[in-house]
Amino acid sequence: MASVERHGRPRDPGNDAAILEAALDLLIERGAAGTSIEAVAQRAGVAKLTVYRRWRSKDDLLMAALEHARGADLDAPPAGQSVDELVSSIAELLSQPRFRTLMARVIGASVDYPDLVTAYRARYLQPRLDTLPEIARRAINAGQLPGETDPGVISDILSSAIGFVLLHQEEMTAAEIEGRLRGLLRHIGYQAVPT
Repeated sequence: MASVERHGRPRDPGNDAAILEAALDLLIERGAAGTSIEAVAQRAGVAKLTVYRRWRSKDDLLMAALEHARGADLDAPPAGQSVDELVSSIAELLSQPRFRTLMARVIGASVDYPDLVTAYRARYLQPRLDTLPEIARRAINAGQLPGETDPGVISDILSSAIGFVLLHQEEMTAAEIEGRLRGLLRHIGYQAVPT
């Protein structure tokens, strides 16, 4: 996030939050191309100059809005998380219509706003993907996956299923998404821990 520092009156943190919420709402409603600094300022109830004092460009503002939207559920999975826990957390996140729409908007911006997608991938997606090989290795060592399983396959399967859910037009519940993910994993020999 590239904020612009200026001297003068102290910044109002309430304005910062209102601007970031407005930018996020407009990104979800209209996409990156349909979001403008003017529209963000109007939605936030601030002057356009107030936005430009904080962010140099729309790209910077949208990246800051994504960072603002980030909650604990978008952090990388905690160390020691199991495949079952990972599947449950992914399903819960993907069942949230606002999150699904946001992700679809970010993916849709890849042609015209490649920096936005690159920032999303580096800050949110890659840290999650980087944990998958270790999660898969633990599952292999525990006998939940066949010994010859390539940990990269787990990443491919989950990424593909996530893409399917994001492109799916109808809302899906966490249970439906979790069932789909578990079904795919069963096809490569995954055995869940009995509850």
